[in-house]
Amino acid sequence: MENKGKVAIVSGGARGIGKAICQRLAEAGAKVIVADLISDLAKETSNELNSKGYETLSYSVDLSKSEQIKRMIQFAVDNFGTLDILVNNAAIQIRRASEHFKEEDWDLINDVNLKSHWIASQEAAKIMLKKGSGSIICIASGTASRATSHRSPYCITKAAVEGLARALGNEWARYGVRVNGVSPGWALTDMVKEGIRVGAVKQDEILPMMPIDRFLDPMEIANTVNFLASDQASGIIGQTIYCDGGGSIRCVPEQNYELEI
Repeated sequence: MENKGKVAIVSGGARGIGKAICQRLAEAGAKVIVADLISDLAKETSNELNSKGYETLSYSVDLSKSEQIKRMIQFAVDNFGTLDILVNNAAIQIRRASEHFKEEDWDLINDVNLKSHWIASQEAAKIMLKKGSGSIICIASGTASRATSHRSPYCITKAAVEGLARALGNEWARYGVRVNGVSPGWALTDMVKEGIRVGAVKQDEILPMMPIDRFLDPMEIANTVNFLASDQASGIIGQTIYCDGGGSIRCVPEQNYELEI
C-alpha cells in the first residue's frame, strides 16, 4: 500500500472524482478526511468507506472562507496528528456569457477554484515543511488549456491552478514538499451520467474529440492522484498531468475507422 499510514485531506471529496480519490487513497493505506460543503454527503461517503474497513473522517467546509480552510487543516492535525497529503479538488462553475458575468460570481469562482488552493496549500505547507515531506495535488481541468464559451472564469481559474502548482512546486521541492497538478478530462461521474440522460451532455460531440473513444472512469483520475501522492512520484515536481483520455492532444473531431491488419 503505497500511502500506508499517511494522512490526507481531499476537498470536494463527497462525490464524483473527489469521492474516487478518497477511496483510492484509503485503499492505498491513507487516513482520509472527506472535506465537502455538503456535510451530509461527506458523512455518507466517510461512513461508506469506513464500512469497508478504511479510516476516514468527514469535515464540512466552505472553501470560499479562508478561516474555514485553516480550521480544516488543523482538523487533520487534531485528529490524526499530522498531514501528509493535500488534494485541492473542489471547484464550482457558473455558465454565463462573459460580457454579462457578475462581479460577485467572478469573486466566488476565484475564491473556491483558486484562492482556496492557495490558502490550503499554504497552511498544509506549514506542517509539511517542518517535517521535510509532503505532497500537494491541485486538480485543474482540461479547460486550463482549451477554453469553452460561457465558462470563462472557470477556464481562467483552472489555468491559474496549473501555474500555482508549478510555482509552489518550484519553491518547496528543495524542502521535501512536492506540489503537482492533475487535469482530468470527461469522467463518467453521476453528474455526467445524469447529463447524458437529459441530453445536456452530448456523447456524439464529446467522444470524437477523445482518442480513447470513451469517458474516463473517475478511478483512473484517482489512480493518477494516488501515484503523485506517493513516494513513487518523488522526482515529479510542479507538473500537471493530463489524465484526459488524450482529449488535450486532438485538434479536430475524428471518427473511428476499421483497422486493416
